[in-house]
Amino acid sequence: MLKNQANSLIDRELQFIVGREQELMAFESKLAQIKLDQEPGLFHVYGTAGVGKSTFLRLCRQKAQQYGAVYLQLDSRDFVHSEKGIGAALLSQIGFTGESEYDPIQRFCEHLAQQSGERVIVLAIDTYEEMQDMENWLRDRFIPTAPSRLLLLSAGRYPLRGSWLWSPVWRERLHQLPLQQLNRKDCLNYLNLCGITDELQIEQIWRRTNGHPLALSLAAAANNLAESLVSFEGGDWFEQLAALWLQEVRDRELIYFIESASIMRVFDQERLSAVMKQDVPSYFFDRLIALSFVRRTERGWQLHDLMRKSMNVRLKERMPKRYRELTTRCAEYYAKAILQSKDRSDIEWEVSELLSYVDIDVLRALSYEDDYSYYWEAVTETTLRDAIAYAKWRETSTQPVSGYEVDPETGARFRIEYSREMVRYNAAPLDLEALYGLEPLSIKLLRGPNDQACGLAICIPIHAGTLAWLEKDPLSSPYLSTLTETERDMLAAPREQPAGWFIRSLDFADILNPQARTAGIRLIYSYLCRGGLTICTPYDSEIGRKSYTAFGFLPVEGASHRNHDGRTLTPTYALDTRNGKLVAFLTQLFRRSGIELDISGCLPEVPPRYEPNLIGILSEREYEVAKEVAAGYSNAEVATRLLISESTVKKHLKSIFMKLDIHNRTQLTAKLIAKP
Repeated sequence: MLKNQANSLIDRELQFIVGREQELMAFESKLAQIKLDQEPGLFHVYGTAGVGKSTFLRLCRQKAQQYGAVYLQLDSRDFVHSEKGIGAALLSQIGFTGESEYDPIQRFCEHLAQQSGERVIVLAIDTYEEMQDMENWLRDRFIPTAPSRLLLLSAGRYPLRGSWLWSPVWRERLHQLPLQQLNRKDCLNYLNLCGITDELQIEQIWRRTNGHPLALSLAAAANNLAESLVSFEGGDWFEQLAALWLQEVRDRELIYFIESASIMRVFDQERLSAVMKQDVPSYFFDRLIALSFVRRTERGWQLHDLMRKSMNVRLKERMPKRYRELTTRCAEYYAKAILQSKDRSDIEWEVSELLSYVDIDVLRALSYEDDYSYYWEAVTETTLRDAIAYAKWRETSTQPVSGYEVDPETGARFRIEYSREMVRYNAAPLDLEALYGLEPLSIKLLRGPNDQACGLAICIPIHAGTLAWLEKDPLSSPYLSTLTETERDMLAAPREQPAGWFIRSLDFADILNPQARTAGIRLIYSYLCRGGLTICTPYDSEIGRKSYTAFGFLPVEGASHRNHDGRTLTPTYALDTRNGKLVAFLTQLFRRSGIELDISGCLPEVPPRYEPNLIGILSEREYEVAKEVAAGYSNAEVATRLLISESTVKKHLKSIFMKLDIHNRTQLTAKLIAKP
């Protein structure tokens, strides 16, 4: 009766396991191969603590029994790690008790061969990372003497290395794969099985756990216990996760480095040393990156996302002063990297890293960390037809949008609500062929995982070649009409050095797709810190107002218009980071989060070389005014800097233009700056 009850509980528990279909198919394929080849093989799964390795072994047990195989399982923590110890553990698995007059391993193998017949034998070993002292014995002594249809199934934190891979014989018998986190669909299924059906609760749990099985289970339990999901940033389940992962860290000093690394989304030895303000020894860094919850990425190393969040919570609660210092240093590191970059056209990733330290709930809610499955590509002559096809599709495919996103840290909820009309006008259709002829870099397509077009962005560089078009466009002209002649002249920049960008349209096939939307946010990031003027006027919506002001955009007085639909008053937003204003923008942005950046001296000092032959043409005061104008200052700013009136500045400029036979500030700059 008790056995039946136990089996019933096991069966019931298995019903709560979701995902792992692909991994189980690989295991079943290995079973078939062992039966066919009649040679021993190895199947190894690995992953961080709590990712579901032991659970996967239970699924393998069920699959092996369905296949008719003999299934035995050991846990490396349950026996003495010696030949005698593992021999006794194996004999107990087949029901043998007492002392054996034979070698225990020989006795086990003989008995197993007699009982199994033609069936495959699966010997599973859990917590395999603690079996390193027995690896040579397993490989060189046990497997060669074991029954021919043996499949050694192991689960540990690390992949098999060393002799398992050096030998071609073992390589062809070994199949190993990492256990990944569950996807969104599997998480939804699991939470539904747990009786959680509220969409907001599901979204909160998904965003906080990132599909990590143990975290998902703990969060579901917290929800069922009526704990506030809004407050579980510092909940006990985060503590449990951190404690579980830290079990593999034997050296307490190493935890100090883990805490520091957890502040950075991506780190390397150089970055970690800069943030800690001390040299990180190579041997310590090697030990850090060897941990199971650390993985290599294209740009460096990362702590497992939940480990990083867990350590952040621990550090923030226990050592708030150190947490604040490390966060500030990380922000300063990326701010300096951006400011000192020679080419700011390719700093999207650095800006994304920098802004991850800004405490802005709406941006956290709308974007997903570390997701680069969607990407933007500049349209070419070949792909222009794809952009035109997308635009035509959008004209006839405008459905209302209603959903929400949740800030994973605070639980704040943000509604995304667009009517059919709002979707249509926000896309703002254009003659894309004509725009491509004017400025090809204006059109970008969003590509998804299968390279399908799933978004379109119209971001027009502002320079002498596009200014006339922008002055006629119904969406950009309201802003340009607010400018003085001097300010307008400053926008007539060379094509290769645009004065800024007008984000005319940013459209997604599915705006509720978080991965696509994250790519859109990163596109905006790429313009924020280039040192130019960024303008946008999206069809007015609540989520739009919150988002753009969170980025640091400000409504432009006098530039609101009704040109989208003829009725709705829509603001124009602008962000100006020209001529040294980028430092002020970053400083103010982080000050809102309580972080004071020390970056005032980080702009690269590259003083311009002025044409000396102009000194004889212009007066000394005219030459001073000309240099200030060439540096990008407005008439009012020049007046303040030179302690003269604005009208005097205008008189000097009129004289300068006449003497040099030029008509605007752009031409003045070209005349004044010496050619390299």
